[in-house]
Amino acid sequence: MSGRGRLQRVGIVGHLGRASVRQAAERLRRALTKSRTQVRLDAELARSVGQPGTPLPVLARWCQLLVTLGGDGTALAGGRALAGHRGALLPINFGGLGFLTVAEAAEADAAVRQAIAGRWPVRRRSMVRVRLMRRERAVYGGRALNDVVIKATGGGTAVHLQVETLGSDLGRLVADGLIAATATGSTAYSLSAGGPVLAPEAAALLVTPVCAHSLGTRSLVLAPKDDLAVRVIGSSDRMSLLLDGHEHFELLAGDTLVFRLVPDALRIVDNPERPFARALRDKLGWQGSARRSF
Repeated sequence: MSGRGRLQRVGIVGHLGRASVRQAAERLRRALTKSRTQVRLDAELARSVGQPGTPLPVLARWCQLLVTLGGDGTALAGGRALAGHRGALLPINFGGLGFLTVAEAAEADAAVRQAIAGRWPVRRRSMVRVRLMRRERAVYGGRALNDVVIKATGGGTAVHLQVETLGSDLGRLVADGLIAATATGSTAYSLSAGGPVLAPEAAALLVTPVCAHSLGTRSLVLAPKDDLAVRVIGSSDRMSLLLDGHEHFELLAGDTLVFRLVPDALRIVDNPERPFARALRDKLGWQGSARRSF
């Protein structure tokens, strides 16, 4: 985006449960319109403020910049909609942790100005794609910015899976679940399950078991060319496939899932004053001191 001139088409998506989001969306809409920038609101957000709106899939194809006002969930929804299109994502935090966001609510106006003017760089992020095969037919497919998760619907029940990658059968996995994450998602559910932190622009597929019933089972980092195939053996409970913790599909014994990394699937605006290392320290508590080093 940097050096390509001022952007002219801006879309806005927001968390509907927060009054501050609705107020900020209206303020941004008026300011952008006044500056002769074309601006459209997501249909659901527009309805909440009494304005005409555009369905999110259409908005994602139209805009050069998609601004999300909310927490990480709103940013993930915007990212999934924008994936594969030429626009860039600008996630602004109106929620809690907001690890994926690049600016806080109080900085929203300034962040949008910087992004529109092309002063902030744009980075590329990978996504993970999953295809579900049932009786040799593809019955479902989708992409996630953070992760795709296999787990039992009830919560504390183990799932039994057969895992294959790197051209080999890795054997049976018995665990509370399995996470296939991108580098972006390495700081989300995978991290809570004991997985490593990856640099956000790393092109890698991170496979992390959740509470595996074996001491030797650990996370595995795969190259972009390495697919992950998982056959569902079964569970004593219903099983689900979750994309970014939101979109879900019921799994059955005998289903086969194939995971693949999609490099450079999404463009996201980066705030040069808030590098990844600072987010690790400030939001996830990664810290140390010279005193504790000796």
